[in-house]
Amino acid sequence: MREFTLMGLELIDLTPAELETRRPAMAANYARDVARNFGVDPDRALEQSAHQIGAGLPDGVATEGQLLRKAVDDGDEVGFLWVSMPGTVYPGMAWISEIEVADGLRGRGYGRRMIAAAEADLAARGVRQVGLHVFGHNVGARRLYQRLGYRILGQVRTRPIVAPELRAAGDGDGDVTLAPMTQQAYEEHVAALAAGDPFALVRDPSATTERALRTAGRIAPAGVATEGILLHTAHVRGREAGWIWTSLPTPDRPAIGLILHLEVDPERRRRGLGRRMIAAIEAELARHGVPRIGLSIPGRAEALAFADSLDMSLASEQMIKDL
Repeated sequence: MREFTLMGLELIDLTPAELETRRPAMAANYARDVARNFGVDPDRALEQSAHQIGAGLPDGVATEGQLLRKAVDDGDEVGFLWVSMPGTVYPGMAWISEIEVADGLRGRGYGRRMIAAAEADLAARGVRQVGLHVFGHNVGARRLYQRLGYRILGQVRTRPIVAPELRAAGDGDGDVTLAPMTQQAYEEHVAALAAGDPFALVRDPSATTERALRTAGRIAPAGVATEGILLHTAHVRGREAGWIWTSLPTPDRPAIGLILHLEVDPERRRRGLGRRMIAAIEAELARHGVPRIGLSIPGRAEALAFADSLDMSLASEQMIKDL
């Protein structure tokens, strides 16, 4: 059994029995948040959550690269941490897969101390970067992570589909129309994106062109013919002005059509075309009977500012910190 102590707080490895006792609550807590933020049926969310935990911990507490610890203060258990080491969730950084302060002990600084202890332990192991995920409704946790120096890696924001007749009028730069993308255009756009901005596809600061291309291949294995994937070029007055990549609802987000990537040609930016492209794909999603639209956003100031202008609510956020 391994222990790590910082400022009087001990992180102690869970035993197999302790993990099995905790496992139902782990699945239930995550399922509750998924159902709340992504519209998944609660029973389906619980099934998905239990499967995800099982896949992440095939050998329980002995699973290579996974640290499962209880936090103990003066002999009393005060919380739980699940930390995934580099090479599991992300190649080059650790990931706090779960952090839980015990009921009745929240608001006493234990969350801050647990994260500090986990970061110190990771730094001692030679890890230089750590990340975590937080659901949009958990405002207190998001504020805590910001105070601790975490910055936004990526977000997903959503809102209900707006009926076409209720959308805002044009901004004077012409209507945007969407045309199905050809396979050749898809390959050219993805190759350029992977080479010039692999982070846009992978949401990992260490992403490479090769990894970005693999990610694109996983999302759209049949290119433009991939079922459930919508790939369009955007046109203004007959001229191509950008492109948009959208996923129809999936079992993980059954109520949301998600824009995976939106790109406006550089010379056409800051003219409202991004918002008009979203309105155009929103009409397409409405024709598919999709109730909500979502946008996957890289954690960059300009992208986040654009998302702020769209009146979308935060569903989830990924954050990272250098150690």
